[in-house]
Amino acid sequence: MSKTFTVLFFIFLNLPFVSQIYILSGKISDKTEALPFATVIVKGSNYNTISNVNGLYNLKLPAGNYEIVFQYIGYARKTEKVILNENKTLNIFLNPDAISLKEVEIKAGEDPAYPIMRQAIKNRKHYLNQLDAYTCNAYIKGLQKINGIPKNIRGLIKLAGGELSDTNEIKGVIYLSESVSKYHFQKPEKEKEIMLSSKVSGDNKSFSFNKLSDMKLNFYNNLILLGNVSDRPFISPLNENAFLFYRYYLMGTVQGEGKTINKIKVVPKHKTDPCFSGVIYIQDSTWRITSIDLMLSKEAKINFIDTLNIKQLHASIVGDSLWMPLSLNLTFDLHAFGFEGNGYFNANLSAYDLNPVYPKNFFNNEILKVEDDANKKDSIYWENIRTTPLTQEEINDYRKKDSISKIRDTDRYKDSVDKQRNKLKLRDIFFGYEYNKTKKNFNVLLPGLIANGIQYNTVEGLNLSYKFSINKTFEDFRRFTVSGRARYGFSNKLWGGEVGFNYYYKPKSFSNFGFKIKSIAEQYNQLDPISPLINSMYSLLLNENYMKVFKETGVEGNYFTELSNGVFFTGIVRYMQRDPLRNTSDILIIDDRSKLFTSNDPRNAFTHDSMFSTNRAFTTEFTFTFRFKQRYYSLPDQKVLAGSKYPRLSVTYKRAFPILNTSADYDLLSASLSDRIRLGLFGNLAYRIRGGGFIDTKKLFFMDFKYFLGNQTIFNTNDYLSSFRLLPYYTFSADRWFSEIHAEHHFQGFIISQIPLIKRLKIQEVIGGHFLTSNKLKYYYEINFGLEKIFRIIRLDYVLGYAPDTKLKQGFTLGINLSF
Repeated sequence: MSKTFTVLFFIFLNLPFVSQIYILSGKISDKTEALPFATVIVKGSNYNTISNVNGLYNLKLPAGNYEIVFQYIGYARKTEKVILNENKTLNIFLNPDAISLKEVEIKAGEDPAYPIMRQAIKNRKHYLNQLDAYTCNAYIKGLQKINGIPKNIRGLIKLAGGELSDTNEIKGVIYLSESVSKYHFQKPEKEKEIMLSSKVSGDNKSFSFNKLSDMKLNFYNNLILLGNVSDRPFISPLNENAFLFYRYYLMGTVQGEGKTINKIKVVPKHKTDPCFSGVIYIQDSTWRITSIDLMLSKEAKINFIDTLNIKQLHASIVGDSLWMPLSLNLTFDLHAFGFEGNGYFNANLSAYDLNPVYPKNFFNNEILKVEDDANKKDSIYWENIRTTPLTQEEINDYRKKDSISKIRDTDRYKDSVDKQRNKLKLRDIFFGYEYNKTKKNFNVLLPGLIANGIQYNTVEGLNLSYKFSINKTFEDFRRFTVSGRARYGFSNKLWGGEVGFNYYYKPKSFSNFGFKIKSIAEQYNQLDPISPLINSMYSLLLNENYMKVFKETGVEGNYFTELSNGVFFTGIVRYMQRDPLRNTSDILIIDDRSKLFTSNDPRNAFTHDSMFSTNRAFTTEFTFTFRFKQRYYSLPDQKVLAGSKYPRLSVTYKRAFPILNTSADYDLLSASLSDRIRLGLFGNLAYRIRGGGFIDTKKLFFMDFKYFLGNQTIFNTNDYLSSFRLLPYYTFSADRWFSEIHAEHHFQGFIISQIPLIKRLKIQEVIGGHFLTSNKLKYYYEINFGLEKIFRIIRLDYVLGYAPDTKLKQGFTLGINLSF
């Protein structure tokens, strides 16, 4: 016992000396400038780091003898032997690649890069599938800056109801964040990232949106997906059909550690093709990628930014048989609407484990998990864990914004800001007013007259509608909302209103419940196929009163939750009285008496006395929605959905009970299936299939029919994948059974990119087909040909529609589409 104690005591005394950590630091540069994001590797170990934007690096290592390898794409690597027994400074100067052009056999004028690329492409699948599983650690830093702003920015902010004392408030760093995560992968497509720590400048309650899964671009894949940067994928220089899209030029070879590396320039054959330009390095004889320095420009039709540079440095993990990325860098520049900016996301990967053992159900569709204490790490933690030193600009930004955040988090500051901001101004009447109690996370939104406005329909005449909302958010993201609206028709002198309450009590399962009390005019079709503004324009200018309304009075309760991952439940209970409304106004700006207003009865355009009798209905509606293998992110207090490659299925059962003095009595069962299928360079195909029927119709009123999203105007404000462009709003509403199919293929520029002149625009082509059949209509179909992304958001369609015993319909529709 005494010997054991003596040994332990000796170890304890010597522990500080055994575990002493020293810092090797310095600057990496060439003869003229610093080299940002250079890689520093400790040979034969898992230690590595990346220099910052100013070329500065540091490595924290135990005392010992090391071989340190310094690498930068386009420069010759340098190895230095270091004896580390104290903190040391080692500045490194790198020279450009010592490129040599060896004797090569040129066949029929072919550049010698081509046989190299044929071998690289031939071995693509081998390297793509080389590993069954692995884990690695990732330190990621992201920074975004605004360097220039529009000259009239102060006026724009003032017009929007804000104040700006100094335009420098907008310039500078707008996002700075660091994160440390552990990434897990298993073939074929399973991945999971666990964010261990997160730091966001100026907001110690937020979590970084740095994710290795977004940066880990594998160029052994045929196509490279870049999320929001582009609607379409990009073609890898190692794509199996790459020779159709790229030209290759051998710039020379680089020698290092007995290996020959081919430096190959890649150039798109057509500037507007979704292709990269730049340089890739291919190792001779093994034909693997060793590093990448590629770029995308505006001509490749990327969104939001002008240029995107991608750099990757790979290194050997197991001898020369396996290479993996050690550093990933994305750098971008933007010029939009007078704003100028740039930024980067930089990842340092280390501690690869090529034989991980995962517990059962480890990969369970949770692709990102943020640890509960991820944003609670102190400065000492970050000093020890940070692999890339901060620049002075970043240090200053942390200090400044963290200090400001502390001030802004005090009750005194919040009260003073609220006192100034809550003052009612004349412009608030038109643009809206917001009352805030920031320290209580409480606010009241009162939209201005412009957002609500005066509208017109033939039932109410000129009518004024007004909406409001009251919101309260708690620290754990629970919240409640009280919302309402009021409405008054000047012609029929009818007041209407609605007030509702919703409580979101469990954010991780999206659970919420609420109720609503109402007495207000509503469209027969509860999907609101025509907007009040468009109906006002058509009624006043063209004598077309498409909107048909009735008065609905009663109460409603609702409940929503996620029962298990990807399985959602919605329940709605309603008790309503439905009263008929008649036209009371015929105001005309352009008086065309040859075209009379139709009645407010959707079924009888010119018989104003055929309205329904007042009735009541008590209904329950239950919907189960299934999103198979739904992926998601887990945050400490929230769950964020990340989609699925499988379809979405919804099943709804609605029952009207003839109780409590109500007369409606029917059963309706329906289902829908929808999905979006990515087809690589050919764009993506989206579809939605719906169908169902009334099981029992003992007592069914017209407002209980199954309606479809039709359109009789040139404007399309409805969901493109749920609506018909030329179908009358109510003519074919079903009271027995129905089925509809919608499909649209978005080519994402695949065709237009081949047309001279036009291909430089970011306009994209779309074609769709829509089909409807029901007990009221044998069949109806539409075909639409469209152009979207006109000025980024406008969509124009030419539509053909046909039904039995009718003439072929045709016309143009104009709308706004933000979904693709």
